[in-house]
Amino acid sequence: MPWFSHILKPPRSIFTVNGKSKSCKFQDEMNIASNILRICLSDGDAALANLGNGYDYQGLPSAKSFRVAELLPGRDGDDIVCKLHTTEWESHPEYEGISYAWGDPKLKAPIFCDGKILEVNKSIHTALSHFRYEDRSRFIWADTICINQKDLDERGLQVKQMKRIYENAKRVQVWLGPDTEDHQAAAAVKSIQVVSDFLCDKLGISIEEHTVGDDTYQELLLKNRDKLPLPNETDFSTEAMWKSLVWFYSHSFFTRVWVIQEISANMNREVNVGYEKTVWNRVDLVASYIIMDSAFSDAYGFSGAYCWWVATMAELLIQPTRWLNILYLASNYGCLDARDIIYGLRGLMALPKDEHLLDPNYSKSTVEVYRDTVEVALVNFKKADVLLYVTGNESPSWIPRWDIPMLFRNPFRFGKPMPWKPAGDTESKWKIDKSANVLSLSGFTVDVIKYAESYNQRSFANSTIDSEEGKVKLKNLWTQILHIFGASVGGALPLPESLLTAAAVSISFGLGHKINPSEKIELLHNFVAYLTIVLADDQATLTTYILGDLLRDSESADGRAFGKPVWDFQYPESGIFITNDGLVGCAIATTQPGDEVFVSLGSTYPMILRPNGIGEARKYVIRGFAYVDGVMDGERAGSVCTEFEIQ
Repeated sequence: MPWFSHILKPPRSIFTVNGKSKSCKFQDEMNIASNILRICLSDGDAALANLGNGYDYQGLPSAKSFRVAELLPGRDGDDIVCKLHTTEWESHPEYEGISYAWGDPKLKAPIFCDGKILEVNKSIHTALSHFRYEDRSRFIWADTICINQKDLDERGLQVKQMKRIYENAKRVQVWLGPDTEDHQAAAAVKSIQVVSDFLCDKLGISIEEHTVGDDTYQELLLKNRDKLPLPNETDFSTEAMWKSLVWFYSHSFFTRVWVIQEISANMNREVNVGYEKTVWNRVDLVASYIIMDSAFSDAYGFSGAYCWWVATMAELLIQPTRWLNILYLASNYGCLDARDIIYGLRGLMALPKDEHLLDPNYSKSTVEVYRDTVEVALVNFKKADVLLYVTGNESPSWIPRWDIPMLFRNPFRFGKPMPWKPAGDTESKWKIDKSANVLSLSGFTVDVIKYAESYNQRSFANSTIDSEEGKVKLKNLWTQILHIFGASVGGALPLPESLLTAAAVSISFGLGHKINPSEKIELLHNFVAYLTIVLADDQATLTTYILGDLLRDSESADGRAFGKPVWDFQYPESGIFITNDGLVGCAIATTQPGDEVFVSLGSTYPMILRPNGIGEARKYVIRGFAYVDGVMDGERAGSVCTEFEIQ
């Protein structure tokens, strides 16, 4: 059907203003159609290139104004036609919010907005084709249409009220994408229905009544794990079911950072894939069940899907005061504009002081936005813990790159605030030179690293321990680490039990809580049992470094329980080290001799600083935070503080 066909027969349109429905016949479309026909008859196809020279947005009258798109009726194959209406909150407009993934920004398609061509991304074009009614208009809000993306000031103001836009929508329509040729959409939605009904029955819950503030589905399933069979052990389990769900949860939509806010703002959420639909709570519940057992998840192909991302969104919604943790988890989600990892979550963050610094402002660079995030954290928390989120690869080194995945680094995997106070009960003292991007931080050096070796959290994974290649690597790694331990005590072997205990506790980052003596002994025995597995075919090395009595005491310990990663993901290289004074520690990045163990006032962990320059020009870069045995409870608090300049 030609693209102007439905302009020739314009429908009546209804728009709600001040709670009343108003209608119009769109005489302007009739005039446009008349002109189009006249041009087409005289100039042929060339007329298409001259249609209005593209859509021009009219400026919004106030900071609280926004646009609602009226999606005009049409059938499959018809061109998409809409009108934009400017409205205010006081008018109580009725509309639906569209939540979707932008996709490849290079893929564009035209729609006709107020009679002119508007280029939009292909993804929303497909979504609009799906959501359009055949017999009446539908009122929607979609960012790519309702915001003038080229106007940076407008874009910032609209993003600032985006949470309110979704919150006040009649419902949120999630668009995952079209169906496949073999109709996986129907199979997937049916599977979600079956699995979620089964779980609701087992847990005694209702999908409709589960709200934000309750336990997340992930927490609920973990609490009731003993009541639930593994997914593949259920009566309804089939290969086809899991195949369809792998396809469903592999949609890139689930990894968008904007989705977190869009999903959180409104509990009336429909998930559309092709012509099938379900509700978000079911999607969340099933995703949480799939990731409950990593062996099942891997065996049935979910390791490449986004179930974790779906299940984690609920966790992000309930901690507005812990917004650094929101940013930390959200770093694993994606967005086209790196600044949106902050702006896309701004509505979820509680900022009592200096909140204006994080108001969306697209005239700022990414570094400026991320630097402002550090400043707001220092002001609001009065601690230097925002620096714990750097990975050792940033420039400047003290500004976290929130758009690069940070997950699966000790100790954040435990998800709870840590109790350590290496500087005692102090508040951070700092200043920022924005012209040079230098942070000045008050604190003290605990010691200087003398020995260092890198290791990876996956060293403790069963998949590494059980593979032939892994065994060889682990043997070489731990032989080298034990050699370093030996050098640190002047070659006095076997190694002191106190040194091995410090290593076991440090590698575990203290288990994330105040560790008691019995737990230290258990950690030590499990660590030795782990070394026994790793060095099973090298008894000479094992008995050279480990006391015979300690080996015997550890025979019943569980070496496979020591240091296990929570998730089967790739982990960055970490560092185990020993200082000049014999302090043992582990850092979340690699370290080297000469690096300094620095404790900032108002900190939860020591930082590893690398000197950069000499004499009065001496500055530092941050390598990352560390757990250092014998420092974490303020044993060195009260040391003389100086100001460190960090680049």
